Amino acid sequence: MERRLYEASLSGNVHTLKTLIQEDKLILDRVTVNCFDENPLHIAALRGHLDFTRALLSQNPDLATELDSFGHSPLHLAAVKGYTAIVRELLRVSSTMCLVRDRDGRIPLHLAAMKGRVEVIPELIRARPESTSEKLDGGETVLHLCVRYNRLEALKLLADLERNEELVNSKDDYGNTILHLAATLKQMEIIKYLVSSKAVKIKANALNGYGLTALDALEQCPKDLKSMEIRDFLLQAGVQRAKDLKTFPHPTKNVPEIEKPTTKLIASPVASQSKARNLLSKAWKVYLKADSNYLEEARGNLMVTATVTATIAFQSGINPPGGVWPETTSSHQAGTSVLATEIPAAHSIFLAYNTVSLVASLSIILLMVSGFPLKNKLSTWLLMIAMSVTVSFMALTYLVSLDMLTPDDDWNRVDKICAKSFATCIGVFVFVILLHTTRLLTWLGNSLPKFVNKRWPSSPPNDSPVSV
Repeated sequence: MERRLYEASLSGNVHTLKTLIQEDKLILDRVTVNCFDENPLHIAALRGHLDFTRALLSQNPDLATELDSFGHSPLHLAAVKGYTAIVRELLRVSSTMCLVRDRDGRIPLHLAAMKGRVEVIPELIRARPESTSEKLDGGETVLHLCVRYNRLEALKLLADLERNEELVNSKDDYGNTILHLAATLKQMEIIKYLVSSKAVKIKANALNGYGLTALDALEQCPKDLKSMEIRDFLLQAGVQRAKDLKTFPHPTKNVPEIEKPTTKLIASPVASQSKARNLLSKAWKVYLKADSNYLEEARGNLMVTATVTATIAFQSGINPPGGVWPETTSSHQAGTSVLATEIPAAHSIFLAYNTVSLVASLSIILLMVSGFPLKNKLSTWLLMIAMSVTVSFMALTYLVSLDMLTPDDDWNRVDKICAKSFATCIGVFVFVILLHTTRLLTWLGNSLPKFVNKRWPSSPPNDSPVSV
């Protein structure tokens, strides 16, 4: 008989239900005692059978308070499915179920918000207004859930219904507001809505438990085009970084400035040269002390650059300038380079430059993939050498290709351009190499004595008095 009852629940057959109750008036009570999972009302609420739900509640209202193995009441199931009429019937019997938590600590309002059931949310709030203040175990409110599951319409509805500034700016256990969460999840539409809200904008620069604003939280995430757009939008909306929020005491009185003497001194040429040397010396010291962690932060960009240059070099080698012979003859074979036959010396130089560029690019990719550390001066030097070689030889490959493809009539003009470009390219290459090599040698000169003293400390002199 219980099996027939569950089949009737699945199909929503009210006639069968009434027949079963006439045959056994205690069948619904017996199901309540013997069932440890879904009862017929759970099934009816899940399937959306309104008439069947009304018939069950009229016979046994206690079914509305039963929980399944997941801690879900029939109200939980009807709310998550969005069956507004069934939700009303269940609330009419027992509105206290609005505050009952399932196994994951969620009340029916939480589930409705997660699924964006905007028709059900007002019914639940109207029955139990305090349900909007119920938080999950992590301190998240129903508004946090709307943001986490990207339910903008549900978020707007809750904000309009409540108009509670404290709820809108509430924080979870980590101190994150809904603006922090939206920025972390890169939800642009929700961010636009939140920033347009006066209640949110007042506290848009609130700090979370880690001392970060919403803009700081965004910048902690992997960077892409979307995050850059959100960052620009937040900056335009007045959201700042935590380091920019520091306030300084303002003077309480307007103290007039002491008038300085207007005597002007004419700087001598020696003084001007000394000042210039001091400026250059300071700039050089700042460069030597500069942190090399920027390579670690730009690892992704470096990988993309190396991949692009390797692709270009590979394509240039497979498809050389001038093309390939379409057919085999006595002087050449099909598929071989035309210019390799016509200008073998220039083609050999082209292959040499292109191969160096390809090998250098592949070396960079290998270092990146292998987890090569990028936090010390030696790593920086090696990668800078590799990138300088890659870019320089790619430029040289282009110049050689240009020279090979130029007709003899225009050779003089193009040769001058190539010569100047070649000199510029080599000059920049040598300058970068010298700059980073000097920085590396300076670092080694400062680090080696410290390492030697730490590894092999000198023994103190024996000054103890000789015992007689």
